[in-house]
Amino acid sequence: MDDLLQEFISETQETLEALAGEVVAWEADPSDSDRLDAIFRFFHTVKGSCGFLNLPRFERLSHAAEDVLSDIRAGKRTADPATVSAVLGVMDRIGELAEAVAAGAALPNENDDFLIAALQAKADDKRDRASTLASEPQAVAAVTPRQGGVQSGPRTIRLPLSLIDQLMNGVSDMVLARNELSRKLRERAADPELDNVFERLSTCVADMRDVISKTRMQRVERLFAAIPRMVRDLGRELGKRIDLCLEGGDVEMDREMVEMVVDPLTHIVRNSIDHGIETPEKRRAAGKPEAGNLRLEARQSGNQIVIAIADDGAGIDTKRLVDKAVAAGRLTPEAAARMSEAEKLDLIFHPGLSTANQVTAISGRGVGMDVVRANVERIGGIIALDNQPGLGLTITLRVPLTLTIIPGLIVRAGGQHFAIPRAAVIEILHDNNDMLNISHVGGAKIATIRSVRHSMLDLEDVLGLEKPVQSGPRAIMVVRSATGTPFAMGVSAVDNHEELVIRPASPLVMATGVYAGMTLPDNGRPMLLLDAAGLASAANLPDMAEDRTARQSEERANAEEGAEMVAALRFEELSGERRLLKLSLIERVEDIDASLFGRSGGQAFVRLDGRLVAVANGLHRFDREKICALRLRDDRSEACYPVAAVLDIVQMPAVPDMVAMQGVISGVAVIDGEHLEVLNPFALFAALPDGAIVERNQGRCLLADSEDGWTREILAPLLRQAGHEVMLGLPADGAVDPGDVVLCTDPNAAQAAEMIGCRVVHLRASPRPAGPQEDGSIYRYDQAALMAAISGRRA
Repeated sequence: MDDLLQEFISETQETLEALAGEVVAWEADPSDSDRLDAIFRFFHTVKGSCGFLNLPRFERLSHAAEDVLSDIRAGKRTADPATVSAVLGVMDRIGELAEAVAAGAALPNENDDFLIAALQAKADDKRDRASTLASEPQAVAAVTPRQGGVQSGPRTIRLPLSLIDQLMNGVSDMVLARNELSRKLRERAADPELDNVFERLSTCVADMRDVISKTRMQRVERLFAAIPRMVRDLGRELGKRIDLCLEGGDVEMDREMVEMVVDPLTHIVRNSIDHGIETPEKRRAAGKPEAGNLRLEARQSGNQIVIAIADDGAGIDTKRLVDKAVAAGRLTPEAAARMSEAEKLDLIFHPGLSTANQVTAISGRGVGMDVVRANVERIGGIIALDNQPGLGLTITLRVPLTLTIIPGLIVRAGGQHFAIPRAAVIEILHDNNDMLNISHVGGAKIATIRSVRHSMLDLEDVLGLEKPVQSGPRAIMVVRSATGTPFAMGVSAVDNHEELVIRPASPLVMATGVYAGMTLPDNGRPMLLLDAAGLASAANLPDMAEDRTARQSEERANAEEGAEMVAALRFEELSGERRLLKLSLIERVEDIDASLFGRSGGQAFVRLDGRLVAVANGLHRFDREKICALRLRDDRSEACYPVAAVLDIVQMPAVPDMVAMQGVISGVAVIDGEHLEVLNPFALFAALPDGAIVERNQGRCLLADSEDGWTREILAPLLRQAGHEVMLGLPADGAVDPGDVVLCTDPNAAQAAEMIGCRVVHLRASPRPAGPQEDGSIYRYDQAALMAAISGRRA
């Protein structure tokens, strides 16, 4: 009996959550019989289940609602706003009773007779009330109808969430074990049969992980379920008419992420109704329709979920925000006069500031948007505002698809390793960079980066670790904080970036406030995940931006000239020219082995992460072992751009000072008195190949000394990494293709191979030839000479 009762409570709560929006949509369109039937079936099911479960209050409420809905289905009554409100009230009471039964608590002593009387009032009285209410503005929820009406979902089985979490943790451990096994196999001699078995195992583990990850996914419509009811109730309370549009409910995201986003989304919607959308009188005076538009849209963009909340209300009055900040002593009039429009708009996220004229039960206390941004950024998300005064406001939330696996950076501090979400890091520099200046003011550290000052902390000081003595430079990370003001953080080094499996840490660790959980990287060693907001709070960093005099003076000068400025990377080409490229196109800068570059079909490429990436400037031969390269990306494709050196990041005009569209050059900009060519990204990406690059088979490398350990363990992996097909030993039939190159360390074997017409590269063990027989040989650890010799023999 207990199992049946629990099943009844679970189904009732799930159906109530889904039906809240259906009732509001049915009120907007009373002719929608499918929705009416679904609501009627809910009350009928509840009434039928209560008889043998001994739940008399459930039975009385559902029976009364069923009678009213039956009359509406028969055409004896109409679905006026008062009747809909009474039905919603009964649903709320059934939900309260279900929660009490589920928790094993005493049922709330409420007067159900009031709700039943409201339902059973005479139809004539209802019509009179409806005609009275019709003269008042009403909230209308224009929800996009579902095709085919309300349909029953697939058969399901209920599982505890803890069991799904255990499954996910177990699969995550399998992934880590697979990665460790992969490293061990790479250290051993190549075994094709074992490699095939491992690949099949990897595929099975990946498929299992994907399937179990999907069990944690929920449709975004769960976020939207309570929105229509909330919009209806707030609209009626405030005397506003609102047309609501919901899109993208079929997008899926992690259930934990859904729970984290519910509260911020609810607060934003309430603000849009209260602050944004005007009353019908004000809208008529402004030449707008009486009914305001509120639009919620969800979509997936890569590994992120984008949720946009847009209204056509009054927008944010930045002047009022600034005046309130000055009156509260949080901003000086001089600093306010120098603020840009974006900085004024950013004040909405500071605690204690609100655009409301008076405090109401809904909002106006200045508590909310700061908490919204803190909650969004705590889960690795970003919140952005698009304000159009008088026309409306669009708030965009970008949150990760899942909290279980996030991209992160591995940093070293105090001899230990820590992780930090990659979304929280804006920029990484070394303390010997000319663009960075670190000063001590009043016992605090200030990091000035390109004339912008940031509060600074050392991670070792915050965590109570001993700062090690190191010979090389320290890494300085510019980190986003929950207040929106970035701060600088010093660490010993940034070691790596990888996808991290996130798990909760122990309560004692989380109680410190500086950690967001723990993670298990590929090496399997537990590592703590840093919380940027917690670090800033523990270090007592200021929550307001300092007066950035130098940057704002530059902005004012550019504004007076009417020039729009963008961030750009100044770099030096391999040919010696110094040029500029828009920073937003550069995904990252990294050093790449020169041996990974090649050319096929007239297109230069570089081998990265097991795939071939086009080289934008066509270079593939270099006179150095490591090449500094810019990784470029647009919305679809990526490219690599080898350079001699990266110099710094500067501000350049969005339109070059001198426009000269020639090839990949769009013009010339003057930066610090230096004339620099500006690369044209349109031309760079237009020159890339349409499809994937296919490397031509240039022949094999035959390793004559197949039994030699150095040949198998060192030479063969190097050649495979460089893209060569490798064969251990010579063909049994002596057949050698024209493109084959034989590599051997035995002088006699080299002479014998040359006698039968093979192209031979003779390798020696010592840096210098030991005698005449080694003339023309190559030192086996001279990688550049070895690769050149192979290419030369084939040519």
